Amino acid sequence: MYSVLLEPKSSEAYHFLLDKIYKELVVIFSNCEVWYKGRAESKASISPRLIIIKPDGTVIVHESVKREPLNWQPPGTRIRLTETPLIVHAERQKPKEVIEILLNKIYYITTSKVENGDFIIKGREIDIVDSIIKEPYIIEDGFKPIEREYKTPYGKVDLIGVDKEGKIVVIEVKRSKAQLQAVSQLYRYYIYFREMKGDRIRGILVAPDITQHAMELLLRLGLEFKKYSIEGTKILI
Repeated sequence: MYSVLLEPKSSEAYHFLLDKIYKELVVIFSNCEVWYKGRAESKASISPRLIIIKPDGTVIVHESVKREPLNWQPPGTRIRLTETPLIVHAERQKPKEVIEILLNKIYYITTSKVENGDFIIKGREIDIVDSIIKEPYIIEDGFKPIEREYKTPYGKVDLIGVDKEGKIVVIEVKRSKAQLQAVSQLYRYYIYFREMKGDRIRGILVAPDITQHAMELLLRLGLEFKKYSIEGTKILI
């Protein structure tokens, strides 16, 4: 099962999170400020960030660049919320460290009961993008690639193109089974282009497979999925 809360008010988000934290995987996309105090001190000014809170107490704060998170707390972290203003407090004891995340404008919150599973790596993401550029019909007839690794404030889009009707197509590629985080990543890019170009935008997630929860969220957000494996040149239907 999964839940989605789009652009909630602070009080609505507070009660929603109270019911989900420690029970389900929580993903928050929000303008936020982040304070850290422990072996050092830091403050991150207000900016759009992706916050992941896992049932084991892990807290991760991602920005639009780099693989490493801006801040994180390990499993076993004590998490609590304040309602006004809405702040996520994440505290670990050994060593003593505290992260406080002030959630300003929340774009969406997703929660789900995620089960661990196996996956098989069938190729690098760059190889999949290369295949699409060489054989655009992998996406669909009439698709034309325009630019790879297109820079946005939220990271690099794997591939930008246009379809036969002239709509901009934003493509996010995953080399293994796509999870909820891949959908969130694609949605950030999709919204970015919609704000600039209007409604003639499509977002397509390309991967060998996708979880049920991720597919349900993808469809709910008006995005698309193309199943493709790097092995061979045929699309897997």
